Amino acid sequence: CLMMSSKRNLFVRLVPCRCLRGEEETVTSLDYSHCSLETVPKEIFSFEKTLEELYLDANQIEELPKEFPENIKNCKVLAIVEASVNPISKLPEGFTQLLSLTQLYLNDAFL
Repeated sequence: CLMMSSKRNLFVRLVPCRCLRGEEETVTSLDYSHCSLETVPKEIFSFEKTLEELYLDANQIEELPKEFPENIKNCKVLAIVEASVNPISKLPEGFTQLLSLTQLYLNDAFL
């Protein structure tokens, strides 16, 4: 269910995997679309220095974790966040600190 793009394309199932460490792999895109997630995976913050695109659309995420604003602001090159078709009702203030963010998709959210 998880799709990652980096120097090489890597496709893995959404399972705990100790092999996915930010310092070992340059991951620029994480795709958790259509994974029936209820929470945002904390693994995304392992790639805070290289993550450019984050896709969380079409899940069951109702709210972003309390630590999300603090951690997401460390994603200095994050340009695209796709979180459409989720019952998200509140957007954390941390998004205002994402200076590289150029596209934020929240279609069909409960905002």
